Amino acid sequence: MTVLDHIKEEHESFREKIAKIEATTSNKKMEIFNELFAEIHGHHEAEEKVIFPLVIDKKDEKTMDIVLEMIEEHTLVSYHFSVLEKESVDNETWDAKFSLLKEKLNHHLEEEEEEFLPMARKMISEEKLIEMLDKFETVNEDKTKEKKKKLERGINV
Repeated sequence: MTVLDHIKEEHESFREKIAKIEATTSNKKMEIFNELFAEIHGHHEAEEKVIFPLVIDKKDEKTMDIVLEMIEEHTLVSYHFSVLEKESVDNETWDAKFSLLKEKLNHHLEEEEEEFLPMARKMISEEKLIEMLDKFETVNEDKTKEKKKKLERGINV
């Protein structure tokens, strides 16, 4: 499996968690939300530290535009998560704000799958994509754990 295949699998996992959050009306909603927040944080950190540098090295303007847009979308999604994380799910606007986050996140996932992943697959050898999986998973797991600890302590940085 390549790192790009793994990224796509994680996207599916995120979509499943989003559906669970929408279907949940209990106290578990915030628990699932925080899980998703931590996982997306780790995922984005791994993309930015492991995958994006591989394509940025190509110094192609279109590539740079796509990567910069992906990074900006990571920042925007993180902001929306941060806003919701501070609120109670009982707040009457929480579901509406989550719906907005879902739209932004789904847009980002689709764009990444339709534009970035195919571009990266053309630019990076299959061998390198397989090799990068371990590094991606390590960064992802470390950053996810780090975020989970912060969320448990009520620290959102």
